Amino acid sequence: MATNNSIDGGVEKFIHHQILSDELYPYLKSLFCILSLMFSVPAVCFNAINILIFCTIGVTDSITVCFLYLAVFDFCTMVCLSVGAFFTLFSLGVPGSHNLGTYTFVTAVAHSTFSDMALATTTYIALQRGLCVAWPFLTRHAFTRNRTLAVLIAITVILLGSGLPRAVTFRFKYIPDPNNNGSQIAVVHFFESFSTSVSFYLIFVKLFMGFTQYVVMSVCAVVIYIGMRSSIRLKSASSSAGSNSYNARSYHGRAERCVKPIGQKNTENDVTDIKTETKKDTGKKPSRKELLVIKQALTVVLLQVICTTPAIIIYIFNMIEPRFRMNTEYHNLYVVIYGAADWSYTVNAFFNFFIYLNFNSKFKTCFNSLFACGKHMGLEKMTVTSRD
Repeated sequence: MATNNSIDGGVEKFIHHQILSDELYPYLKSLFCILSLMFSVPAVCFNAINILIFCTIGVTDSITVCFLYLAVFDFCTMVCLSVGAFFTLFSLGVPGSHNLGTYTFVTAVAHSTFSDMALATTTYIALQRGLCVAWPFLTRHAFTRNRTLAVLIAITVILLGSGLPRAVTFRFKYIPDPNNNGSQIAVVHFFESFSTSVSFYLIFVKLFMGFTQYVVMSVCAVVIYIGMRSSIRLKSASSSAGSNSYNARSYHGRAERCVKPIGQKNTENDVTDIKTETKKDTGKKPSRKELLVIKQALTVVLLQVICTTPAIIIYIFNMIEPRFRMNTEYHNLYVVIYGAADWSYTVNAFFNFFIYLNFNSKFKTCFNSLFACGKHMGLEKMTVTSRD
């Protein structure tokens, strides 16, 4: 079925879409735009809250720096994606707004750049936590706040420099609408350097760096999980051994202090000693704060890995199948699948807020303090400076 897909210089180009029909294409495109907006708009608000809370807590350690950077990049990504989804829906449903669909190309370029930065930041979090779990004594002082800040700034500069040639290789060109002489159609006009810039961006940033970061995150997630489970078992075994040894040594002494002559009651000091030793008998459990930090990083990394998987598959298929691109044989399928990948990005940015709220006690305390949630939910009032 031949369809009028694009206009270049006033000349109509007819392209065959063999997989996804033109009748079904706008419905699927609208569906993924709506799904993206359902997550991206709340994600904008949630990441704004994330930025506010992390700034309020204070950037005192490397992991907080990483989460603050991730919140900033997710916020920018969700803003660009929300604007692009709104433009796309308006161009499909509102008469006379067909040019809005073309303008989404700008938001798509910005969204792609910011999502690359978010992916790189999550990769650094995975690498940092993975090394700290695997070699805690060697890497304990390696990831300081200033070093982490320097690394993240360097990542930002590199990705901006890699994407800049691609961002300046096009402009909007307005041509007469063949169906309406009184209006014009905006088309994306690419310069001669477009092919080289896009090829470099797709191969180096999207495919090579993206796939490398994906592998690093996956490996580090496994290392973090194994290390966390091993740490829990080791500390539990040590605590149990220490508790049994202490019980054997102290049982006889406690019994002697507890048994008093007839008519003589236990003094207050005796009762205090008994309570203290009873607490010691339970053994020291693994640090809850330490486990929560590891679980928080692990959950963030796993969510990023899951939500990045569709995009990685798309990039690989895009490189090996030249027909799976814009204004080619599989144009409709290309746009719809990329819409699905964008939706997976919104899911990732949406749930990070709840991960912080569940695993980060400082984040939860600050959130309750700023929004007075503790008072309305019947929680105990806490301050931002409280400790676990």
